Amino acid sequence: MKDEKFIQREISWNAFNARVMREGLRDDVRLLDRLKFMSITSSNYDEFFMIRVARLMRDAMEGDVPFPPVGERPSEVLADLLLEIRKVIELQDRTVTQDIIPALAEEGLNILGPEDWGLEENLKADRIFKTELFPLSTPIALGNDTQLTNLVTQSRIYTAYSLDDDELAIIRLPDNIDRFRDLGISGDKKKIILLEDIQMTRGDKFFPGRHMKSSCFFRVTRDADMTVNEERDEDFIAAMEEILESRKNSFPVRLETRGDIELAERLRGNLNIPESNHFHLISPLDLKAFSKIALMPGFEHLRTVLPSPQSAEDLSENDDIWETLKDRDILLHHPYETYAPVIRMVEEAAEDPATLAVKMIMYRTSCDSPIVSALIRAAERGVQVTVLVELKARFDEGANINWAARLEKAGAIVIYGLAVLKVHAKALMIVRREDEGIRRYLHLGTGNYNDSTAKLYTDLGLMTARENYTRDAALVFNAITGYSSDPHLETLFMAPFTLRREILRLIHREEKRARGGEEARIVAKMNSLVDQEIIEALYEASDAGVKIDLNIRGICCLRPGVEGLSKNIRVVGIIDAFLEHSRAFVFHNGGRVEVYLSSADWMARNLNRRVELLFPVADSGHKRRIGSILENYFKDNCRSWELHSDGSWDMIHPAKGEKCFRIQEYLAEKAVALAAGRVTIEKKTLSVRRKPS
Repeated sequence: MKDEKFIQREISWNAFNARVMREGLRDDVRLLDRLKFMSITSSNYDEFFMIRVARLMRDAMEGDVPFPPVGERPSEVLADLLLEIRKVIELQDRTVTQDIIPALAEEGLNILGPEDWGLEENLKADRIFKTELFPLSTPIALGNDTQLTNLVTQSRIYTAYSLDDDELAIIRLPDNIDRFRDLGISGDKKKIILLEDIQMTRGDKFFPGRHMKSSCFFRVTRDADMTVNEERDEDFIAAMEEILESRKNSFPVRLETRGDIELAERLRGNLNIPESNHFHLISPLDLKAFSKIALMPGFEHLRTVLPSPQSAEDLSENDDIWETLKDRDILLHHPYETYAPVIRMVEEAAEDPATLAVKMIMYRTSCDSPIVSALIRAAERGVQVTVLVELKARFDEGANINWAARLEKAGAIVIYGLAVLKVHAKALMIVRREDEGIRRYLHLGTGNYNDSTAKLYTDLGLMTARENYTRDAALVFNAITGYSSDPHLETLFMAPFTLRREILRLIHREEKRARGGEEARIVAKMNSLVDQEIIEALYEASDAGVKIDLNIRGICCLRPGVEGLSKNIRVVGIIDAFLEHSRAFVFHNGGRVEVYLSSADWMARNLNRRVELLFPVADSGHKRRIGSILENYFKDNCRSWELHSDGSWDMIHPAKGEKCFRIQEYLAEKAVALAAGRVTIEKKTLSVRRKPS
């Protein structure tokens, strides 16, 4: 029986994808930003089909057993989900083709289809075809009984041709040359044509003497939800590499086509893809690649210029990190504040003779990470460097395997994750020999050690030298590298051991205070809320009178505002220029407010099957600052959405006469003002008074 207390997870996830897409519909969003949101939506759906839709299809085929907490069968969820996805994709498809691309043309940025090509465009297309496409392309003629499943690579664009005698042929679009061909400026207009259009319109050159009856583009998404054999400890990298290879030929879960519909249906039949999983489009395939156009130089008036990260509120560029941390903690709020202190911490440690050891957990990082480069230099210099590289970080497995190999070559101790558990905690510790003895310095965060995403994701980080924090962190590292059990921490809380229990304790404490007539409040910010036990605890707290404000970016299975269940719970989410990624929690605690940061969302996978950290914020000023940040999120009336009890989300608009308040804009402006104020103070400090002559 269906449980109405919970919103189905995949339906909620798709609602997030829809909210992202709807940012691309807004007239008050600049054109290239609208294209960017459409690109992000496309990228989100690629992963969604590869993981969640694939899982549902497999579950439906393997018994169709209802799963908790909602109680629906996978086949039922899948049918509802695909209907909702189609609504989003069709609206995205029409908007890109009939609205965004024509509007860009009016602004002088022309993305031209073959029907718009004149003599100049055709001459340039001929040259590109002869010098690049023809030498690189491999036409494959298929017999009537040839199955495409074993020939088509994951997520690549192909052109299919129906030749005379109904023979089928396909050509894969080369992915090692530019897809978007900039033809330069003609008058006051920039012209861009697509590589696949050149390939399709000159398809007859691949099949001399044959007649082309029809053509269409197609792209296949495959199942990527595969688990590694955890028993292969002695050869875990090889096992992971096998997973990466097997993704290329796993079963198809989606077909996207553009062009002749009859040929598209023929492809669908050949691939044995259900009609509900086939999306015939009028816009170009793989819109996620259009982020390149959204970010291309020029046309700055068509995009929002993201604010530059400012110097940290707690640390100036001239401050000595180690001396500062002996005196106080440092709180960092990215991307409003620069990520430079985290990079500095590792780079200085790598070069400093006082450094004895560096320990770090690496889940995802950038392709040219300065942090990992510094770790390599430290290891080469003889510092004991220990890095846990999580090889099971989905879609970053290959990059992490490469980084692990480079670290090992440099002499670092590399741990390739843990059997069964995925390590998702964010922790970095520096051990130094100082005059007073050996001292440890720690960074804990809500986001990955990725300097690139630190400019785009909102995250919070804490630097500290407090003995209770560094002692617990050392126990965490020892537990991970030594494959130990619960390390019995005193200050930090670690999943899968104590983190869930602590969250529930904090919620129940607020509930108890409310039942005793005291003021009780919970304010929480996270990416996803799915865990059934925690949702039940929040319902009980709400019923007791606890006021609960939740800021959730993505999936939320809790139904807010239901009389007798969740009347006191409000849920909002922000979709804006930066990706909301931080996890922060405030508990009123009878006026003795407690604030926590975490790497973990409130999901069963984070609390039960991952190594995660929850850590308290000790500094009273930092607690007030985080509390203020979270409170302001609920004032946003320009980029905020509110969740209703039926599972729908509505955009929040300013009331009549009310000014627009945009939280990301507010935080960026505040960071700029604080940085400017610090510069003024520093200049005053350095001013010199001289005796008049």
